[in-house]
Amino acid sequence: MNTEIKVWDWSIRVFHWSLPVLLFLLWFSATQSENFDALEHHMLLAQILMGLLVYRIIWGFIGTPAARFSRFITGPAAWWRYACALLKRQPLHYLGHNPLGGLMVVVLLGALGFQLLTGLFTTDDILFSGPLVNSADRDTVRWMSGWHRRFFDWILILVALHLVAIAVYKLLGEALVKAMITGRKPLDETAPDKRALQAEASFPWVRFAIALILSVGSVGYIFYF
Repeated sequence: MNTEIKVWDWSIRVFHWSLPVLLFLLWFSATQSENFDALEHHMLLAQILMGLLVYRIIWGFIGTPAARFSRFITGPAAWWRYACALLKRQPLHYLGHNPLGGLMVVVLLGALGFQLLTGLFTTDDILFSGPLVNSADRDTVRWMSGWHRRFFDWILILVALHLVAIAVYKLLGEALVKAMITGRKPLDETAPDKRALQAEASFPWVRFAIALILSVGSVGYIFYF
């Protein structure tokens, strides 16, 4: 167990640690509703978050092994088996996301996507309007605006569940925070995903460039065209 294996590439780690920073800054700027500069910052931060989210989704299909959705999206049967093993304190040690961790990734990405989508149609009728407000009818804008203001609380609940899970795994001997900092985890020969997560010889820069261009382009198209 002293041998370590590279699991998380640097772009996944940048994405992961950027999220809490951006969520805090987005929340703080949203609380300064009378400050036009703060709303401008909110819009800019939302663009950065959207770019990162689009990148993560694309990287989930063409990225490094541990980042790919096909490696960790399972189904109810796998979630149930893993949950039962976890309650018995006998969970299998995955190198990448375990079944419940993979489910949480999908839920968090979906929640962030919904928050960003509603923000595109949100307006306060005074200082701020999302880039797609004029493309929707008044009822849709009102519905989206209401959900954009309320849904952030649900994201905070998901974040809290994520933190609880990190603490539980720490008690079980898995240092998830350290792994997301270094990108490496102790090699467990019994890990179900050991073979699937064999690290690539080098970082796939061409695929990274494609994902980056598509993510930046999508944000630019929505906000500026």
